[in-house]
Amino acid sequence: MNAKRWITHFEENRHAWEEPDWTAETALAGDWRRHLLAKSLATFQLGESGGGTRLKRFVKQSGVTEDYQMAVDLFVAEEQRHADILEKAVGYLGGQLKQKHWMNSIFRKFRVLAGLRFNLQILLTAELIAEAYYGLLARHVSDPVIGSTCRKIVRDEVKHIGFHEEFFRMNQRRWLPISSGLWALQFQAIFLVVERFVWLDHGRCLRAFSVSRRQFFEKTHGVVRR
Repeated sequence: MNAKRWITHFEENRHAWEEPDWTAETALAGDWRRHLLAKSLATFQLGESGGGTRLKRFVKQSGVTEDYQMAVDLFVAEEQRHADILEKAVGYLGGQLKQKHWMNSIFRKFRVLAGLRFNLQILLTAELIAEAYYGLLARHVSDPVIGSTCRKIVRDEVKHIGFHEEFFRMNQRRWLPISSGLWALQFQAIFLVVERFVWLDHGRCLRAFSVSRRQFFEKTHGVVRR
């Protein structure tokens, strides 16, 4: 795995986006959907706000290279910047941050059940769904600040998915085909369950912006196939 390339990417990406004017009046002022969007984004903000302590511990215990450890540290820092951006977006919409959420609690509990690979798998599942979610919002929410925010996060998520994908490809090079096949089956099974939970939690917001259940699933499945 070319961890040095990812270190360079994450370092260069720190200042690759100019933040919008968070003090501007939202184009959704007076729109009943604004509060639904703020609530939905607040849930995603909570998911991004972790310190990455467990992941970093698993990385150190797994015996990977120092370069990969540094790349993971930079990846975690970028996720934390997403949390900061989403905090500002929620405030921009007049919403409130969340201290806890049932889905976030489940994700955290699942991520401590096994080692590095499963931890990264759960992270990757969240990244895949996030790319679809923010991509749909960028297309359907007619607010320039929210649009800019969502497009920024989508660009980052695409790279995050590539980062994790490269790890799994390297990790599975010596696996037997049946082992890779079984891994793919359990990955897809978990993804499909999480995807449906996300729709149950965020579907009302997405429907309010004319995103149907079918559109959401087509988008998420397209991201996974890619």
